[in-house]
Amino acid sequence: MMKTLRKTYIFLFLTVLTACTEYHDFERRLSVADTLMNEQPDSAYRMLCAMNEEANHLPEALRMRHLLLRSNAQNKANVLFTSDSIGNLLVDYYNQHGSPNERMLAHYIKGCAYRDMDDLSATLDCYNNAVFAAVPSSPDCNYDQLGIIYKQIAAIFHKRVMSDEAIQAYELAERYSLKAKDTVNILTIWDEKSNSLLKEGYIWEALFIKEDVARKFREMNCPQNAAKIMGLCVKWYARQGEFDKAKAAMEEYETHSGYFLENGDIEPGREDYYHIKGVYYFQKEMLDSAHYYFRKLQKNAKTRNSQYLAAWGLTRFYNRYGKQDSVAKYALQTLKHFYKISTRQNQQNAQAVYNYSRYFETVHRKEVEAKDTQLRFFKWIVGSIATAFGLTLLILLLHLRNRKKTQTIEGLNGLIEGMNKVISQNATDLQLKEKLEESVSMLEEKLESYRKKEKIHSRTHNLNTLQQQPVVKRMIEMGKARKEYPTYNDWHTLYPLVEEFYPQLAVLRKDISDAEYQICVLTKLGFRLSDIGHLMNVSKAYMSTTRKRLSEKLFHTDEGSAKLFDQRIKEL
Repeated sequence: MMKTLRKTYIFLFLTVLTACTEYHDFERRLSVADTLMNEQPDSAYRMLCAMNEEANHLPEALRMRHLLLRSNAQNKANVLFTSDSIGNLLVDYYNQHGSPNERMLAHYIKGCAYRDMDDLSATLDCYNNAVFAAVPSSPDCNYDQLGIIYKQIAAIFHKRVMSDEAIQAYELAERYSLKAKDTVNILTIWDEKSNSLLKEGYIWEALFIKEDVARKFREMNCPQNAAKIMGLCVKWYARQGEFDKAKAAMEEYETHSGYFLENGDIEPGREDYYHIKGVYYFQKEMLDSAHYYFRKLQKNAKTRNSQYLAAWGLTRFYNRYGKQDSVAKYALQTLKHFYKISTRQNQQNAQAVYNYSRYFETVHRKEVEAKDTQLRFFKWIVGSIATAFGLTLLILLLHLRNRKKTQTIEGLNGLIEGMNKVISQNATDLQLKEKLEESVSMLEEKLESYRKKEKIHSRTHNLNTLQQQPVVKRMIEMGKARKEYPTYNDWHTLYPLVEEFYPQLAVLRKDISDAEYQICVLTKLGFRLSDIGHLMNVSKAYMSTTRKRLSEKLFHTDEGSAKLFDQRIKEL
């Protein structure tokens, strides 16, 4: 009997030892793949894929870690996700079991899946969840990953023509990348941030940043990175009349970017460069060369944006020659592509005006059907301009804050100017013009109303999101129960959380005391005055006096008013 037990114990011991050895080897290989992740993502991805079958027989924790690393490597290796199923699996698991860094990465990977499926709204939502999962105050926070996420948030805002928001996100990306000491990522952030500055009209400031970043990459012996940056500078140099700089940037891009084939053509997917080159020759009055590259882009255009750029280039080309039939032809193509691009990028923001514009266009088309062929043609042009103009106004009011020097606005203004020439030469229906002027006025009123509603909606959404955070929930309960008070850690967990949503509060903080700042934060979060008094353990009189003083100090009012303070803080 004893011998049998002894053999059983030995067998169990060897079994456990073997299993531990197998797990240890698997974990070691996971660590190796993790080390390769940034420098050799393709190798890391292949290595982790080769472990798929083995991972299926391991405990859940190891399986999920393998899946997390494999998905991260897949993203870094530019292998597209085709569904959100793995992202959902990772988020469900790591929300329950993971560290803050793992939760952040899981939400980020889910967002990458939506990014690859071209769902920008869902992508942004996941990225925001990833940011909330991080703990920036923790010494082991993955600042490098946090910087990457903020950079991609900024890229979404940039794509949606929300330049102010993009610049703010880039600044956060820069802050965390500096903490991670990731020089390459910092330089990339500066370059991408300059693109938003270009859209805001800060041409020379943006070009200076790009030149500086490119110079630093050259000093780091990264000529390819420098060349990629200079490629976008070509058309901006040309527009400013800096043709020598434009030519030098063009030569550097074509020589060192690695994007060009042996026959001199750019690789598929980057055909928009032909528009940049066409603009260079157009600005130099070398119109035959400009026409060649605009046509080349038209022939090779595979995306809606490429088709738009080709049509817009040809519109400007024929407008220069005064060939109105060709101007009308390519202007219509430009409007069609611009309309679809704008509608897709701003679907949620512009839905109200979009519906109104489509309604107006439909009614207008019915009126036109009774006219002769020529008049119907020109009315359709004008109706299209009215639709595109309405969408452009919305983008301008909501996202560009009345800045007029963006590429989109510049392009549309030129297009409208060209089309007005066509209309003035051919359209004779004065009643139509009056109706269009009335319609534009109605659009402006509709846009202003929508802008106010959107601002209120955004403010409400941020407040609701913050009120769901654990520390805010805990403070709400303390205010109601009147038994406990927030700790030092509660306050200093709350501050960065609120400042992520309302960076304007952080600006106020440097000029006021800690107690005054607590009043600002709690007021912004919608706490009642009685609850604020309890949480801060101060009297009603103190609250009233301090709010009046803050009204004068922060908002420079002649007469301090507690109600005015509450109003101004909530409007930040």
